Amino acid sequence: PAYDSAQSKTYSKDGQSFAMQYGTGSCQGYLSKDQVQMGGLTIDAFTFGEVTKEAADVFGQAPFDGILGMGVPAAAVDKVPMPMDMLVQQKKLDHNVFAFYLSSGGKAGSTLTLGGTDPSFHVGDFSYVPLAKAGKLLPYWLVSASDVKVAGESTGACGWLLGCDMVVDTGTSVLAGPPVQRKQAHRQDRQRLGGLLQRSIPAELTISMGGKDFDLGPDFYVIRAQDDSGKEQCQLGIEGINAGAPIWILGDPFLRKYYTVWDAEQKRVGFAIAKQAISNMLIV
Repeated sequence: PAYDSAQSKTYSKDGQSFAMQYGTGSCQGYLSKDQVQMGGLTIDAFTFGEVTKEAADVFGQAPFDGILGMGVPAAAVDKVPMPMDMLVQQKKLDHNVFAFYLSSGGKAGSTLTLGGTDPSFHVGDFSYVPLAKAGKLLPYWLVSASDVKVAGESTGACGWLLGCDMVVDTGTSVLAGPPVQRKQAHRQDRQRLGGLLQRSIPAELTISMGGKDFDLGPDFYVIRAQDDSGKEQCQLGIEGINAGAPIWILGDPFLRKYYTVWDAEQKRVGFAIAKQAISNMLIV
């Protein structure tokens, strides 16, 4: 059932209007305050948005009821406090740390862990990458990569001085990058494979961050999807994006392979190999 403030004894009116524009879709409405529960924890007097209008072509058929913002505080519309900050301030959690496990192959089991990590979701140790300096200007969980490689060879997409700024984002279903750099990496990939992406196995991608190489094979970034007729097709899960700044996005294909922790206290993001059986992704 939809939220109804009239049925809540802890509701407090705010009434300030808000509008949000996402990479895909938009919504608008007004702010309210109430108790909000997440992961068995209760945030008291939490300010959230009640949506009155949304982009029907994007959210109308979506299998979720709302969006939980886990970004950096600077990303908050109208400077509304972030849920993790509130949980720590109200002493419901000891640490401002959370982790996401994304399952593969259309299987259930994706999990958000609050306050730390869950060792049952990964193998080996975490490799941590500090937040990028550019994060002071851009409101994202941003890390810096020194190189993007295809089949072990550099694409030259990252500058030697500043590197490539990468947004670590569960809300993006593909890998994305600035159109020029993305085309450069894609072109190199196609050249190595004779332009047969649909019929051959593409090369392995490698993102170099924090002195470590993070490999990503085609079983993650080439997506097997069904069209309206039920026919299976292969799609490249890498897209060019004009975000107003030359940033890359490490979206779900990367986060399915790497169990990821966002650590606001130590200003870093950590990656460990996710514990799961890998098969070609099938998205229906």
